Amino acid sequence: MEYFPLLKHRSDEIIKFIANCGIFSLLLNTGKVIHFTPDDPDHFIEWLTRKGIKNIKGQQSNAAKEKTNPALSE
Repeated sequence: MEYFPLLKHRSDEIIKFIANCGIFSLLLNTGKVIHFTPDDPDHFIEWLTRKGIKNIKGQQSNAAKEKTNPALSE
């Protein structure tokens, strides 16, 4: 459990995230979605990754690849 500066939620409360234009949408374990704009988006992504929090955008990319190339899902 760890806090990121200015974010009022612990790392263990965050399940998944997606980012666009430096604004992060975070899915909390309560089912609530919050938005956060860090001063340094790259540092925040590194922090999320170190904590094992999944990037939803990466999951969508893989799903899209599997739809266009079914061999990838085998």
